[in-house]
Amino acid sequence: MAVSFAKLVPLFQIMLYLTLLLSLNNGTARITSRFIRTEWPSADIPLHNKVFDIPKGHNAPQQVRITQGDYDGKAVIISWVTPNELGSNRVQYGKLEKKYDSSAEGTVTNYTFYKYKSGYIHHCLVDDLEYDTKYYYKIGDGDSSREFWFQTPPKIHPDAPYTFGIIGDLGQTYNSLSTLKHYMQSGGQSVLFLGDLSYADRYEYNDVGIRWDSWGRFIEQSAAYQPWIWSAGNHEIEFMPNMSYLHRIATPYTASKSTNPLWYAIRRASAHIIVLSSYSPYGNLSHFHK
Repeated sequence: MAVSFAKLVPLFQIMLYLTLLLSLNNGTARITSRFIRTEWPSADIPLHNKVFDIPKGHNAPQQVRITQGDYDGKAVIISWVTPNELGSNRVQYGKLEKKYDSSAEGTVTNYTFYKYKSGYIHHCLVDDLEYDTKYYYKIGDGDSSREFWFQTPPKIHPDAPYTFGIIGDLGQTYNSLSTLKHYMQSGGQSVLFLGDLSYADRYEYNDVGIRWDSWGRFIEQSAAYQPWIWSAGNHEIEFMPNMSYLHRIATPYTASKSTNPLWYAIRRASAHIIVLSSYSPYGNLSHFHK
């Protein structure tokens, strides 16, 4: 498993995920990675770096990522952004490469933050999938379309082997890049993300949205091919009517009968994962309640 922490996260979250991981593989856990990210401060990668490249083609889908889309691991939510115009809201998918015999229609949203206006943010639920199966999917229009794939987890069972990576406080620095590259070489099958995603809140005004876009393109190299399971951190708190995080990050909260996308639960292989947002009190009297 790849384990990467840039700083301390809330203790209860660490205990929650450690309890989860120690419960895998019939009561034992595999040895975690010995990778340690450099502790000295690291500057944000400049926007012209190739890790933030915009895909070729007019209005080509970018910032592609998937997460689990139901409670039991037989669905995914595929998310992407079309930067210039609405474009297609459809996902085509199938078990054979470039042969798509099924499709699903998604939803779309956008938002403004100061003078920044987001692209069109698409979220599409693809469900009724088979366990332990590789699926190929295609999004976008014509020559600007893009193709990816993902692997569904094994059927839920106490002894089903599965490898999670744990990442928190990723950001978009050169250290972030080394962490992501290490994880992608680790054999991890899905990421449990502990919060503090883009660190875009370190910027001001329009640059906040621009840095959310760059981070989405940065993680696509992994997140378009395997589920990243999301939880929010303090860097996702924005005291504005429209939160970047809630527009951009989809979670399967309704599948676990939650009424809030920041609180939910899923099952995956031999794991039961509970996501609790320590920065967003749940209740009608909470100023952060949605």
